[in-house]
Amino acid sequence: MAVFITSNQAGSVALLLVGAVLLIMAINGSSLTRARYQDYELLMARRRHPIVASIEQDTPQDARQALQVLSAIDPRSTDDPLVAQVSAAVYEREVADRLARVYPESHRVGGAGDLGIDVLVQTPTALIGVQVKAGRTVLQTSTLRSVIHAAAGARNSRRAPIDGLLLVTNRPLPQDVSRRLREVASPDLPTAAVRWVDDQDDAVLEAKVQELVSRISPST
Repeated sequence: MAVFITSNQAGSVALLLVGAVLLIMAINGSSLTRARYQDYELLMARRRHPIVASIEQDTPQDARQALQVLSAIDPRSTDDPLVAQVSAAVYEREVADRLARVYPESHRVGGAGDLGIDVLVQTPTALIGVQVKAGRTVLQTSTLRSVIHAAAGARNSRRAPIDGLLLVTNRPLPQDVSRRLREVASPDLPTAAVRWVDDQDDAVLEAKVQELVSRISPST
């Protein structure tokens, strides 16, 4: 996280910073409005927004660590709409990076007119549209329906002539997510959902893409 520390020190210094601040808070019995480590600062409460805006410019990995440090020191930040917006943007970049490692021709879809498709994953036999949904609550059927509706609009407009739709989220999925998808998905648009939180879920993410591709092109 370049805002606070150099990239090659991010993990260890972030942990030290969190531990030091929490120790001070425990001793003082009160929350802090500013935490400082050498020449780097985290500003909380009303002054957190400039830091949060800067975090979004970091690499996805560094930005994630910065947000985790901010959350540990300033727990109320998780309820800040700007923090939620930046967290969602960072998460989308992380997902796009992971997919691009396996499918190099994949790319993010940005700007107005994307109609709900965040990433296009080009496999040898299919074009998968990916919608990324960050958050903390269990994914509801209404959200699944809106994602599918947006993807269908992109497909019908030919702005994203996708063969299948994959919803990637860090939110808990309902146990019957497959049934709910069948109820709301378009019959001619194979759809799947997967939970990806961090690199430990990379294999699950790749497997879900392959599963979706096999439904589109059964002979492959």
